[in-house]
Amino acid sequence: MKRNSVQFLKEKQKDVMKKILVAYYSESGSTKEIAVEIGKQFTSAQVDVLTVQEVDHLAYDIIVLGSPNRYGKPATELIQFLKKNEAKLTKIPIAFFFSCMDCYRSDQESNLDIDVYCDSNFQDQIRDLNKLSSWEKSHAVSSYLENLTGISKDINIQSIAFFKGRLDFKKLSFFNALVMRLVCLLNKNIKKGDYFKSKDIIDWSYNLILA
Repeated sequence: MKRNSVQFLKEKQKDVMKKILVAYYSESGSTKEIAVEIGKQFTSAQVDVLTVQEVDHLAYDIIVLGSPNRYGKPATELIQFLKKNEAKLTKIPIAFFFSCMDCYRSDQESNLDIDVYCDSNFQDQIRDLNKLSSWEKSHAVSSYLENLTGISKDINIQSIAFFKGRLDFKKLSFFNALVMRLVCLLNKNIKKGDYFKSKDIIDWSYNLILA
C-alpha cells in the first residue's frame, strides 16, 4: 500500500471533538453489530451510528459506511445512499467496510492509494492475480473497489475493510438464503456459522484513530 496506515482521522481529530457518522445497511444483523462496535471505539469524537435510511444530513467530518456483500457490491440500500449523496461524499473522508463470507487479495495491490484491511479470517488469502479463479476474482479486493468506484467514481474512500460476519440462513430473505445455500453447495469453503471477531473490528477502528 502507498499509505502505511490511515492518516485522515488522526489529522481530523487534533484539538477539537469531531463528528463521525457510522452508517450501515444490515439484513441479518451482522453488519449492524460491526457498525456498533466501530462506533464504540471513537471515544474522543461525537458519533452517530445509524442505518443509511435514518441519515438525514451529512454534516460530519468523517463517515464510515458499511454493507453486506451483494455479489461484490454493497446492498441496494447502500448503493442508493451513495448515488443520492455522491456530490457531498466526494468532499468527506470515507472509510468503508463490507461484511462478507470471502475475500482475496492479489500480489499486485501496491498501486492502490488506499488502506486495505482484511480480518484474520482472510489473512492467508493472498493470490497471484493471474491465477485467481473466477470466484476469487469476483471476491478480490480490486473487484470490490472497482465496483464501488463504478457506483460513485469520485467517492473519497481512504480505507476499506473486509470482515467475515455470520451466515445464518434463517435471518436472510428467502431469495438471499436460497442463493447462499447454493453457494455453500458449490463452494465448500463457504459454510454456515459465526465468524465474527470483535478484535479485528477494534484493530481496524483503532488504526483509523491512531495511525
